[in-house]
Order: sequence, then C-alpha cells, then structure tokens
Amino acid sequence: MVLEHNDVWNGLSLFWLLEDSEEEDEVLQIDHVAPSQAIRLRKALKRRNLRMAGTGQEAWNHVCDLCCWYNDLPDGTQTFLRSVVTDGITIGRPTCSIHDCDIPLDSVKHRFCPTHKDQNLICAVTSCSAPIDEGYQTCSLKDHRALEAYNDIHNKAMFQLKLRLARLKTSQPTDAFSTDDGQSTIFGDEEVLIDANGVCDEKSEKGNQTLRARFGRRRTHNEELCVASCGVILGRATFYGSEAPNGVRTFWKTLFPTQKSLPGVLWHDNNCRIMLMLEKEKDTYFSHSALPVDVFHFKCKHKAQDDKCNANCNPAKWPELMTPDGKWRFNSSAAEQANAWLGGYQAIVREMQADRYEFFLDELIKRRNRNIIKDLEKKGKNPHEIPRDFLLKPDTPRVD
Repeated sequence: MVLEHNDVWNGLSLFWLLEDSEEEDEVLQIDHVAPSQAIRLRKALKRRNLRMAGTGQEAWNHVCDLCCWYNDLPDGTQTFLRSVVTDGITIGRPTCSIHDCDIPLDSVKHRFCPTHKDQNLICAVTSCSAPIDEGYQTCSLKDHRALEAYNDIHNKAMFQLKLRLARLKTSQPTDAFSTDDGQSTIFGDEEVLIDANGVCDEKSEKGNQTLRARFGRRRTHNEELCVASCGVILGRATFYGSEAPNGVRTFWKTLFPTQKSLPGVLWHDNNCRIMLMLEKEKDTYFSHSALPVDVFHFKCKHKAQDDKCNANCNPAKWPELMTPDGKWRFNSSAAEQANAWLGGYQAIVREMQADRYEFFLDELIKRRNRNIIKDLEKKGKNPHEIPRDFLLKPDTPRVD
C-alpha cells in the first residue's frame, strides 16, 4: 500500500473534524457513499467553515493585559480599552479569474468557477469579448494572438530555468509537505498579465491604446487577519480582488457585528483612506473607535505633509494609547508578526481546494492561539474572555 499525500490530508482533516465535533458536543455527519474521501468530507468542512466565519474563532472574545487596558475612574466605575491590529498577507489559493468572484472552483486546475466557465471560450485580452480559436486562449486578431505567442515564449524560457534548478535539487531531501502530487499543472498556469508594450515597440493600428491579456489561473488577493495586540488572532477573511478600504470595513463589521464587540482601537496601515471613505459615506459605525495608523507605517510610510492623515490617524492623537512614562500602551505590529508566521505555510496551502484551505487556516489559527494563551498565562498577563452574550447583545439606538 502506497500512502499518498492526499491520504495524509484526508486523515488529518477527518481527525480535526472529529476533534471539533467532540469539542462542540456534536456528532460528525458525513456521507457513507462518495466518489472520494475528499468529497466525502467536503460538506462537513463547509459547515465548519461557516461556523468559523466572523465571530467563530474560540479566542474571538479574548482579552489580556497586553491587548486590553482597564481604567478605574474616580467615580468607581471601570472602563476597558481593547486594541486590535489588522493587516493582510498574500498566500493566495486558486480562484475564479473574474474579479472579486468568491464561488469555489470545481478543480484547482480550472481558471473559472462553474458560474463563469463560459469565459473559457472568450479571448484572454481584457477588452475583447470575441470567441477564441480552437487551441488558443485568444481570438484570431493578430495583435491578440501576438500577446499569447509572447506568453508561450515566456513560459518555455522559465520552464527551462526550472529544469536547471530541479537538477541542482536532486540530491536534496524532499519536502515532506510538498503539494506536488504528480498532477500539478505545467509551469505557466499562474496568472500573467501581459500588455502590448512587452511584445514589440510598434504602435498598435488603434493608436496608443495598450492591449492587456490575462493568461493562467488567478489567485485570491490576500488573507486579512485581525490580531489582538498580544498576538492572539481574533479572526480571518479571504480577500479576492484587493485589500481595498471597503473590504476592510466589511471585514470589521462581520468580525465585530455589535458596538459592544467593537474594539476601542483598530490599527491599520491604511486607516487614512478608510477614514476618508467613512466620512464621505457618513458611516458612523466606527465613530466611537480610534482608527490610528500603526506606529511604524505612520513614521515611515505616510507623508508628514498629509494634514488629513495627521488629523485623523496619528496615534499620538489619543492619549489613552500612551502610558504615563511615555511609551506606547499597545503593540501595533502584532498583525505583521502573525502574518510572518502564517506565511510559512504558503507552500503547503497554495494548491488547496477552497473548503480545505479555509478549514486548514482556521485550524492553524485556533491551535496557535491556544499556545499563545498558555504562554500569556505563564507570563502572568491575565488572559481571559469577555462573555460572548455581552459582546453580541443587539445594539440599542443611541444619540451621538
């Protein structure tokens, strides 16, 4: 009997699902008859993924002395200020080539999801809707075919370089977690964006208009993490097209669906643009939260002459973010540190089917959180949880 890597993944997924069902006091339900073990587990993976979305992580309501500041007021009441940091990391999986489409692919080898599979018959040039010629990814127009020819030459050259590199690695041990199952797509299946300027210096007959074509598979844009300043990851979401301000806002509102659950400090390196969007759309959901740019990016990446950014997102604007001795109260780089950890799994997850990908990342985060919380306990940082029913209590109308 040969133990394939798919057998290992299926066994690991089944073990984690059984463990999760026991923790939730549920019975794991899977189909008795299925074409493969991977398909047999898919429905259970989907159910688990839906539960983990938004507030589903078990440490979602975590607080400790490093990410939450308790302040005793003169009247005897106590307030608390929670700090979280949000940032993205590019470890994409294959996804539909239509921008922002989140429908899973039938196979990670496909370019389009079932809903958009008719796009396989349309020219790869982004501005063209003509049908392709048989055996090509472009229509019969000369300029469009030239882009595909250039892409083919590029792929062949890179394939030769890969073969040279492979010869150098023949004496080195094989990665135990390799995703190459013998059925991996050939080199060149990754999405490549080519314009006419990369083919020749001649002007197009249509003037200076630049033709652009997309070849190969598209990948999700990034994983967005929201991390408490102590390092515990509160939630994760897949961004498909870009890390745009509206996507971050939607992520926050899904992760913190009530005002009580919304942290008082939401660090992000692009908060200046998020603030502009909120002001333009008169969105007051975050009006009682500070939205500073993290300390590193504010010092090094944002212009000192940007008055709007200085007025809205300078962390020094909020005295609560400083301790009496002039130090920053919270770690505003926690998300970048978590991203560095998650990036170590890129080679493992890059060819995973969508449901398994989501499940695997959420399980990694859950287990990492448990280890961090144990370490916080050892260091005497008082890790504990705010009751979920308190944080998720429906909002009541308020007067701002």
